[in-house]
Amino acid sequence: MEICKHFGECGGCRFQDIPYSEQLKNKEQKLRDLCAQYQLDTELKPIHFFREQFYRNKMEFTFSQDEQGRLVCGMHKKEKKRQVFDLKECLIFSPHAGELVQAVVSLFQGKNTAFNTYSHIGFLRHLIVRETKITGEIMVGLVTTTQEKFSSQELVDCLKALPFADKIKSVFWITNDNHGDAVTFEEKHLLYGESFISEQVHEYTFRIFIDSFFQTNVHGIRALYQAIRDYAGLTGTEKVLDLFCGVGSIGLFLAPQARFVWGVELKKEIVANAGVNAELNQIKNISFICEDTRKFLNSRSISDMDLVIINPPRSGLSKKIKRRLLQDLPETMFYSSCNPASLCSDLKDFSSAYKIVFLEPFDFFPHTPHMECLALLQRKGFSLDKEGKIA
Repeated sequence: MEICKHFGECGGCRFQDIPYSEQLKNKEQKLRDLCAQYQLDTELKPIHFFREQFYRNKMEFTFSQDEQGRLVCGMHKKEKKRQVFDLKECLIFSPHAGELVQAVVSLFQGKNTAFNTYSHIGFLRHLIVRETKITGEIMVGLVTTTQEKFSSQELVDCLKALPFADKIKSVFWITNDNHGDAVTFEEKHLLYGESFISEQVHEYTFRIFIDSFFQTNVHGIRALYQAIRDYAGLTGTEKVLDLFCGVGSIGLFLAPQARFVWGVELKKEIVANAGVNAELNQIKNISFICEDTRKFLNSRSISDMDLVIINPPRSGLSKKIKRRLLQDLPETMFYSSCNPASLCSDLKDFSSAYKIVFLEPFDFFPHTPHMECLALLQRKGFSLDKEGKIA
C-alpha cells in the first residue's frame, strides 16, 4: 500500500510504513502474548486478512479553522489533538474521500464558522460519510449546531456536481447543540435521496441508516459470519440468542439454519433497523428485543439456549453479565470482539466452566493496532467433530 500524504500528521493508521505481512505477524504475536498473560489454554488459529486499502465503510470528519482562520475538515492531528488537518485523501476509507471533503469545505468557506469545542460557538461540526463496499453506495451527513443557517439545496447541488454523484444515494443534515465533541443526533433531516444505503453480505441485503452501527469492514464480516455459521453447524432445531445484536446481521445470517433466533439490543432505533433487515431478507424465525443485555439476562433464564452469540462493546462484558452467563451455562457461545485484551480477560473468567476451544483473529483494521477476534466457548463436556463443527 502506498503511504498516505497525511501519514505522520494523522494518527489514524500509524503502521502504514510497516510491511503488511509484518503487521499480521505482530498481531498474531499480540494475541499469543495476551493468551499467555491470561493463562488461556486454547488453539490460536491463523489470522484472516483482506484488502489493505479503502476498507472502512464509515468515517466522521471534523470541521475546524486553521491558524489563518480558514475552514478545514479532516482528522485531529496526532501530536496536536486540538488541531485538525485539511484532509486531501484517506487511503483506508475511500478514493472519493478527499474530493468530497474538499467540495464541502469550498462550499462553506467564508460563509459559516466551525464549532469551537471550548467556546461552544460556531456552526459546522462534523461530516459523516458512509460508503458501502460491495454495492458502492455513499451516504453523507452534515452535522451542525443551530447557531447559524445554510442553504441545504446548495449542499445537495454541491454533492450532485461531483464526478461520482451517481453513487451518492442519501444526504442528511443533523443538528447537535451538545457541548461535547461526540456526534449526537438531536435532530436529523433527510435532504436528498433515500434514508438508507444498502450493503450486501453474501446472500443478504442490509439497509444502513445514518445512525446505524454496522461493522467497519464488510469483507471481514463476510468471512467472520461464514466462519461462525460453519463452526456452529446448525441443523434447524437450535435456539440461538444474539446478545448486543445491533442491526441483527449475525442473527439473520444464522436464522435459516436455526429453529429460532432472538436478538437483544438496547437502542430502539437500531432494533427497528434490525426488524427492517429481517423483513427485507424475508427471515421470519427471528425476533428482536429492545432491552439492556444485563436486564434481559436478569429477567429470565437462558440455560435452554443451544447457542449464544456475544459481540459486546470494546470494553467487554460487565461482571454482572458474566455472572449471569455462568449461572445459566448455555451449551455453546461464540464471543466476537474488536478488543483482544478485554476479550481475553473475559475468557479467563469463563474458563472455569467453559473450554476455550480456539481464538481466531480477523484483521478488520489494517495499518492500525486493532483486530477482530472470534472465540468458541463450549461448556465443559462438549467437543468438536472431525470437520471442526460442534458435536
